[in-house]
Amino acid sequence: MGYLGIDIGGSFIKYCGKTNGEIKKGKIPTERNLDSVLFTLKEVVEKFNPERVGFGVAGLYDKKTGVITASPNIKHLEGINLKGVLEGYLNVPVVIHNDGSAAAFGEYHYGAGKGAEVLVCFTLGTGLGGGLVIGGNLVEGVSGCGMEIGHTTVNVDGWYCHCGRKGCLEAYASSYGLERFYFLLTDKKLSSAEIILLANGGDREAIQSIEEFSRYLAVGLMNALHIFNPDRIVVGGGIPEHYPVVIDMAVANLKEMAFHLPFRDVQVLKAGLGEYSGAYGAMVLAEIGK
Repeated sequence: MGYLGIDIGGSFIKYCGKTNGEIKKGKIPTERNLDSVLFTLKEVVEKFNPERVGFGVAGLYDKKTGVITASPNIKHLEGINLKGVLEGYLNVPVVIHNDGSAAAFGEYHYGAGKGAEVLVCFTLGTGLGGGLVIGGNLVEGVSGCGMEIGHTTVNVDGWYCHCGRKGCLEAYASSYGLERFYFLLTDKKLSSAEIILLANGGDREAIQSIEEFSRYLAVGLMNALHIFNPDRIVVGGGIPEHYPVVIDMAVANLKEMAFHLPFRDVQVLKAGLGEYSGAYGAMVLAEIGK
């Protein structure tokens, strides 16, 4: 018996299990209907036979009712009592948190956030999530949906976000934001993975697209820096994992945008756990039972 953390993202389900002190991890593509997701989760849980399972979920999780009230990139999870459904289907106690919060907690305990006094975490993938750890404590707000940094507005009349609003940071600094930048430059529809592959090969238009992406990421970093005055900002997810130079690009922009004082005292680092920050954090939350 041990503890298992599962990060349910828009593109992949990532898991991280701890048994007898040994940690094993992996990922599976996220299915597009609830029954298939549940079947996949049951297979993972049966593989580890955990005492308790922690979940990080992309979306707004109401910690008072157990309901996913909004999940722009995994629509089939919206409106269901996820805690009740999972505990009934998996027959194991579960704890649930937003995936960005889980990622921040994972980085604080196992990754690039170790020892931080005020840690802010950005997760760049299908969407854009965020998490906050202050003095070792996860800060999620009254309802459990604090640090929805991806749905802060950076352009009032800007691009539509998957949440239905205009001008959210996520509409620009996410996989589909990167795809939009590339399409505007080339009139070609490529996936973010294909664009990053081209950029790693030196393709000028792919690199230009990532530079535009990084400008908006820098705006998000600046907003977090000015609100929380952190000593550490950790940036994780699939995009920086496969094109880490994007963080350097964003920090160069951040230096020009931000107040000198909070910029002086912050480190902006690539996530130490790569794409598995949320799974690690969910595992820690399962272990402590919160």
